[in-house]
Amino acid sequence: MLKNIWAFIKSRTFLINLGIALGGAFLLIWLIFGWMGMYTRHGDTVDVPDFVNQKIAGLDQFIETKNVSYEIVDSVWDPKKAKGVVIRQEPQPGSKVKDGRKIYLYVTSTLPPKIGMPQLENLSLRQAQYVCESYGLKMKHKLVNNSCNGCIVEQRYNGKRIETNTPIEKGSLIELFVGKGEEESSGMKIPNLVGLTVRAARGKLMDMGLEWMIIADDGVKDTLNAYIYEQTPAPDGDRQIVPGTIIDLRVSSTKGTDAGEAKEPE
Repeated sequence: MLKNIWAFIKSRTFLINLGIALGGAFLLIWLIFGWMGMYTRHGDTVDVPDFVNQKIAGLDQFIETKNVSYEIVDSVWDPKKAKGVVIRQEPQPGSKVKDGRKIYLYVTSTLPPKIGMPQLENLSLRQAQYVCESYGLKMKHKLVNNSCNGCIVEQRYNGKRIETNTPIEKGSLIELFVGKGEEESSGMKIPNLVGLTVRAARGKLMDMGLEWMIIADDGVKDTLNAYIYEQTPAPDGDRQIVPGTIIDLRVSSTKGTDAGEAKEPE
């Protein structure tokens, strides 16, 4: 029996069939790998273009010859940046990706988000300033005769009183009317601001209805946390000023040894 098997293996018919089978298997494997390479585009890559600062309206035209697609996945409101432009992308520019890869984009909103108008009336000017900053609102104030000395007596938007919780765009300008009493109408002592940071002095000046101008030394990058070492007019026990007076503040990034012993208010 073994003789017959060995004789069959050595026969021309077996060898021909074996060759056909091996050739067919090799051809099949070659076709499969070739098809997979075409299907996955193996080795076919492109460089990711730089989408940053591109306008949303022009993205389709921008990618016409770039062999990639895009998808906007999120939008954020940033008043310091241009509206409707790309600010971030994934993958990063210059990365190697497959032809036709989708690039995920983060853009700035074309319209500011809506927020509810906060309650500012009956607050002090300093408190109203902090609330406006936390809500992303701008504000200006005006002193008016009112028995509620130093407090907000009315809040307006576009010249009209605005009710609390009224929808309003973030970044809007709110006009605040601050009451002034008889004592402030006739005059007040000049506050001593030397030694304070601008942040602390600002609250004090706002409560008194005074204006200010900052004169920064070279090297000052953060004026809010800079120290006041000189003011004009200087503190004077006898001299009085009225609301709306401008105080010039000279500031430095470090607190000088002779800057005075004034302390920041609690």
